[in-house]
Amino acid sequence: MTEWRGKNKAETEFVNMAVKNGWEVTKRGWPDFVCYKGRQLVLVEVKKAKTSHLKRQQYRLMQALSKRGIECYKWTPDIGMVPVSPAKDIKEL
Repeated sequence: MTEWRGKNKAETEFVNMAVKNGWEVTKRGWPDFVCYKGRQLVLVEVKKAKTSHLKRQQYRLMQALSKRGIECYKWTPDIGMVPVSPAKDIKEL
C-alpha cells in the first residue's frame, strides 16, 4: 500500500503507523478512524498534540462505548494511544 495522506499530519502519521502494524483502517467521519485486525476492533480519535482535548460529545460517546467493551482511544503523535475509559475525567483527555 502506498502511504495514506490525510487532512493533517497527525492523521497521516497515525494511519501509516497502524497499517504498518497490520491494521485495516477506515476513514468515514466520526470517530476519525475505525481500525480492525482479525476480531479486534478499536475506535480512534486523532488529535495534533497531547494538549488537544476530545470534544465533550466525542468523549461522552467514546466513554459509553468503552463501558460496553469497545476499545476507544485518543491518539497523538507525541504520546500515542491513550485509552478512553469510563473512569477518566473529561479534563484529562
